Amino acid sequence: MQIDYIKKKMLFLLAHPNTLKSIVPKEVFINPTISEEEVSEIEKKNNIILPKDYREFITKIGNGCIGPRQGLLSLQESMFDFKLRDNPAINLSKPFPYNEKWNEDEWIDAIDWDGGERPDDEVLEKYMSTNHITGCLQICHIGHGATYLLVVNGEEYGNMWLDGRIDYGGLKPLLNEKGERVSFISWFTEWLDESVVM
Repeated sequence: MQIDYIKKKMLFLLAHPNTLKSIVPKEVFINPTISEEEVSEIEKKNNIILPKDYREFITKIGNGCIGPRQGLLSLQESMFDFKLRDNPAINLSKPFPYNEKWNEDEWIDAIDWDGGERPDDEVLEKYMSTNHITGCLQICHIGHGATYLLVVNGEEYGNMWLDGRIDYGGLKPLLNEKGERVSFISWFTEWLDESVVM
C-alpha cells in the first residue's frame, strides 16, 4: 500500500533529515494527523468528499508536512487563498470550472509588458478571483505566489493542477510522462522518491 510506503520513508526522513536531497535547505517536519471525525465535519460543511488518497494521507501520515517546494499545507490552511490580501475562503461546494488548461490569453497578449503597461485593478481582481479555483484545495505553495491545487469537486476530481496566475500563466493540469492526469499520491510519491534515498 502506498500510504505505508510513504509513512516509512517520511519516518526515515524525520530520523535522518540530512538525507534530504534539496537545492535549498528545508525544515523536515510532519504535522500531527487530523481525525476522521474532523475530516467528516469539514466534508459535510463544504458538501464534498475528499479524494481517498489525500484523506488517507492527512489522517494516517500528517495534516501538512515537508513536501514538494514549500511543503504541504494543512487541510484547514488549504481551504483559503493566501495569495489574496484578505485570504478569502475557497468555495469547495462549487465544482472546479475547468477540464483543460485555461488562461486569459486575449488581454494578456494585448498588453505591452515591455513598455511598462499593466492590467488595471478590476481586470486583475477578476483574473485572480477564487471563482477560478472553486472546488480546489490550495495544498502547496511553489513560491512567488504559484501553487499546486487538488481538485475535490468537479470533473477533474482527484487530479492535481498548477495555478500560475500570479505570473499570468493561468491554470493547467499536471501531467505525467504519458500525458495522463496526476493524482495527489502519485505527485507526492514522485517527490519523495526523488528527494529521499533510504
